[in-house]
Amino acid sequence: MRGSFLLILEVLAMLAGAVALLVRPSADWIENAYADGFYPGWQHLAAAITLPLPFSLGDLVGLAAMVGMGWLLVKSFRTPKLLLAAGALAGVLAFWFEASWGWNYDRAPIESRVRYVAADANDVAVARLRAIAVAHLNALAGPAHAAETYDRDALRAAWLPVVRRLGDTWDPDVGRFKRSIFDPFMTATGTSGFIDPFTLESQLASDLLWFEEPFDLSHEWSHVAAYAREDEANYIAVVTCLRSKDPAIAYSGWMELFLYLPPLRHYDTKTFAPLVWGDFAAIRARNARHLNLSLSRFTWHAYGAYLKSNHIASGVANYDEVTRLFLAVPLDRDGLPVLR
Repeated sequence: MRGSFLLILEVLAMLAGAVALLVRPSADWIENAYADGFYPGWQHLAAAITLPLPFSLGDLVGLAAMVGMGWLLVKSFRTPKLLLAAGALAGVLAFWFEASWGWNYDRAPIESRVRYVAADANDVAVARLRAIAVAHLNALAGPAHAAETYDRDALRAAWLPVVRRLGDTWDPDVGRFKRSIFDPFMTATGTSGFIDPFTLESQLASDLLWFEEPFDLSHEWSHVAAYAREDEANYIAVVTCLRSKDPAIAYSGWMELFLYLPPLRHYDTKTFAPLVWGDFAAIRARNARHLNLSLSRFTWHAYGAYLKSNHIASGVANYDEVTRLFLAVPLDRDGLPVLR
């Protein structure tokens, strides 16, 4: 009797995982019942548990899942029925991933909620934006370097109105980031950060430079706020940083936006202030010191396949589409996207 009950539970777990992965909810259901429905309650609960912890609970969950799955698969060579237990664990993890965060990939794009003028994202506009970014980088470099730190509360104050304007009807609970036990892998592959989809913790790489951190943290916060697409998280991070009065935060936004623009073949030495050139050199030095190109290419290829499996057709190129969004969506006097 007990064996039959366990078998039923294992089959139900596998079915739940398969349904969660294969059935794609409608955008309306995602927006109203999930992103602005069930998900906020889950995010607040997860934050209440994880934010006070000095370590990443998600890392422990990930390790436990890998060890458990490995043990079941190895033992299944002698006890084949353990394959059902492995399938059940996979089903639980798949359902947890989708219900915890993954369904946000099916949220309607922000273009459906804002005034979006595709024609404004043209070559002339890109050249103009590049010149504006250079001017802001040069002007902000001195004040930003004078502090070489930022106010996290100021970052959140600039970020929250953006995610609210773009569709959230709730205030996400976000705060400090965590370091991951997978940090060596992150630095070797050039992964600046991620959120754990099971526990919704923001994690940043240890080799981030001080002027990269505000942008990357607000990017990960945006994922926590139910914006799963990389271009949208980048866009929210840019708009957040650019509307901040903190010079280090604003400098971070202009730096990242500039780096996402199509590069010119050559820049005159007088184009940038010496401090800006120094920051470019620091980025190159960090990458030369930590980046494993073969591992990085493999990882980004795999991540591109993952994004495409979640209906992001452009794969990792989705990161670069922040330029299109920034040029095509007008901002109001408060630096917030204009709605339809």
